[in-house]
Amino acid sequence: MENQLNAGPAGIFEGGISLQLLVNRLVSGSKDTAIRNKTSIINEVPRNIQMLVDETKVVPVIDELLNTVIANARNSEIHISADRFRDIVILNIQDRNNYNGYALAFSIMSMEAQVAEAGGTLVIIGKQEKVATVSFSFPNSMKTSKYYC
Repeated sequence: MENQLNAGPAGIFEGGISLQLLVNRLVSGSKDTAIRNKTSIINEVPRNIQMLVDETKVVPVIDELLNTVIANARNSEIHISADRFRDIVILNIQDRNNYNGYALAFSIMSMEAQVAEAGGTLVIIGKQEKVATVSFSFPNSMKTSKYYC
């Protein structure tokens, strides 16, 4: 398995924590599963996206999403990317060799209550196709953050 995680400077930036480095840290806990499942993980999250939210609600959702996609992948590449639109962050986790889309969709959708509590939304696209994408969007505003003064 070739694990391509982006390294970078310290994870604390002005106004928040780097989402890229958070993903690196969370994915490192699933390395053994990825190796066993012959799956590579590629973190394409830009360095400049910071987490400005209450981490106690959003981080567990991201962690469980990553763990679930990695656990369901077989002989695959998982690409993790993110975009920011105003006060919304969209985290995309894409399995490029979708092994069992029904199991993945069931596991992901069982998280709906946790996602709602974090103020986010969850979508899975292509659950019956070779490429499946899980998208988690959540508000990322200083006004809803523990960092807001």
